[in-house]
Amino acid sequence: MSEGRRFCENCGAEIRQTANFCPNCGAAQLPEPEVSSSPPPEAGRSTPSDSTVQQSPEQEPQESHTIRNAIIILVLIILLIILIRGCTGGGGSTSRGGSTTASETSKQEEAQKEPASQQKKEKAAVDPNPHFDDGTHQVGSDIQPGTYRTREGSSGCYYARLAGFSGELDEILANDNTNDPAIITIAPTDAGFESRKCATWTQDLSAITDSTTSFEDGTYIVGTDVEPGTYRSSGSSGCYYARLSGFSGGLENLIANDNTDAPAVVEIAPTDAGFESKRCGTWTKIG
Repeated sequence: MSEGRRFCENCGAEIRQTANFCPNCGAAQLPEPEVSSSPPPEAGRSTPSDSTVQQSPEQEPQESHTIRNAIIILVLIILLIILIRGCTGGGGSTSRGGSTTASETSKQEEAQKEPASQQKKEKAAVDPNPHFDDGTHQVGSDIQPGTYRTREGSSGCYYARLAGFSGELDEILANDNTNDPAIITIAPTDAGFESRKCATWTQDLSAITDSTTSFEDGTYIVGTDVEPGTYRSSGSSGCYYARLSGFSGGLENLIANDNTDAPAVVEIAPTDAGFESKRCGTWTKIG
């Protein structure tokens, strides 16, 4: 009996009976099953092995090829599903298994930020006015420009507007010593501000006097702390007073000033920004 034909299990090309690899595609081949060498059955008789011997040699390779193609297609489908999930963000979020979605993560972050934001709002509601204490501060970073006041006196208070931080006198823009409430306007061009032994500086510029027609030493805002008009002092040694057009602390804000050891009379105009008094006793409106 002549030898049967043999085909590649991968590409179906015809190959030699003894070949271990396909010359067409290079795929490894299973060993050729041994064929029984028993003599052929007599005519009219059939043996149990007839169906096996007469099976087409192409059948087994073709079935193996079909199964392999099906496996390859299934793997490609799985890879495609994974790729699609990754592109749509499905790989990093799920509604099951404990992972959180992007929207849930965003909500959690907002919830964490909310307490801090709420604290800031509550703090602003309690104290809406910026303030600071003693020290040397950088304008624009530590403190912001603006007009500040100490709402009470402090013994030995010294403060200064600074053009720099070398410590040299030429960098002092304006300064003062006082035991009484003070007011200062810090300019945006100032480099810094120094404060020693002073009460808290605040931008709360509301009135600090009990009466707008009778007051003692300090720096006051005309129209808020004191009324315009004519005032007389009770008199005290070393009295100094000044009418002010602003609160920079420099000579450019002086409208008029005087030193006296006796009772003094001064007219505060409605256009004056402020009035300063040191060691003068009590000022009382007389007109």
